[in-house]
Amino acid sequence: MNALKLPKPIVPLFLFLSLLFSCKKEQPKAPPPMQAPFVTAKSEDVPIYKDFAGQTFGDLDIELIARVDGILTGMFFKEGQTVKKGQLLYTIDPLEYETKVEQVRGQVAVAQSNLVNAQEELKRIKPLADMNAVSKRELDAAVAKDKAAKSNLTSVRASLRNQEIERSYCNIKAPIDGVIGLSNARLGDYITKIGNSSKLNTVSRLDKVRVQFTVSESDYLRYQKQIKAGDKITDLQLILSDGSTHPSKGSLNFSDTKIDPTTGTVTIEAQFPNPDKTLRSGQFAKVRVLLRTQKDAIVIPQKAITEIQGLFQVSIIDDKNTIQTRMVEVGQKIGVDWIVTKGLKPNERVAIIGNQFIQPGATVTPVPYVADKKENALSLND
Repeated sequence: MNALKLPKPIVPLFLFLSLLFSCKKEQPKAPPPMQAPFVTAKSEDVPIYKDFAGQTFGDLDIELIARVDGILTGMFFKEGQTVKKGQLLYTIDPLEYETKVEQVRGQVAVAQSNLVNAQEELKRIKPLADMNAVSKRELDAAVAKDKAAKSNLTSVRASLRNQEIERSYCNIKAPIDGVIGLSNARLGDYITKIGNSSKLNTVSRLDKVRVQFTVSESDYLRYQKQIKAGDKITDLQLILSDGSTHPSKGSLNFSDTKIDPTTGTVTIEAQFPNPDKTLRSGQFAKVRVLLRTQKDAIVIPQKAITEIQGLFQVSIIDDKNTIQTRMVEVGQKIGVDWIVTKGLKPNERVAIIGNQFIQPGATVTPVPYVADKKENALSLND
């Protein structure tokens, strides 16, 4: 049986069509444009804050220091609790000082007796001297003896007051209303008025707290210029070690009279109300100061900005959804955001490319960027 033969003109056409369909089948489809998260540059008034590390102190911190030596015989308070002015806190064994008081009281009695004798003798001699019955020398001696007796009595009375004061030092009382700290001494300890053992405790008035912090010389000069321009710093916040913010805002108390030449810094003190006594002396915290409010600032996330050798650039998504690279200038960082001072306009779309490999000029599918919970938390804390 003979094989089917195709006409010669049809064979090339058949081969061409077979090759054409084969090429179309092997050609891969173009991938869809990559998704590019973006944010819209916004213009807003941005408060510019700066944080400074500081330490808290009581509105008034008074150390209780022993002024006599002896055995600690009494403690009449609970550590960490409120005490009232004049409340008895400690007692030191008073026996030695009571003995000294009694000794001087005896000396006072003797001096009083001597003065009475001198006065009686002067009363007796003076009329006789007026009648020339005794010599002027005897009168002068009687007058001198009277004066000496008076001076001696004054002296021993002063000594008695001094001994009574020393005796009173055996009772250590609260100098102010406040909170008392941990005791540095316990019952039975021998207390001396010299050295570390003399420091028994501290009483702090905590209705308000003082916070001392240091600022650089340049920041201090900027602050002084603001004051001269009539723009005082009034917004101070206290950020505690757990990241929380103290509910009451503070005010500036004073700045030190000199700049520390070793560090180039100056110490500034702020004061914060503390009505519920949550703040205590010795805490470390940050003082957040509102330096100024920048009007109509362009703000975008920091991760949208790329830094290369001190130059900053962003990726813009234009109207055709094409990536365009643009150089920008940046200013203050605000939490997880950054103020762009030059190179961006409000409402422009800025791509947050991250680790995605998207070249300039590439077409993308824009999708709104959603910050994760960690970034939101950082933004709130900062």
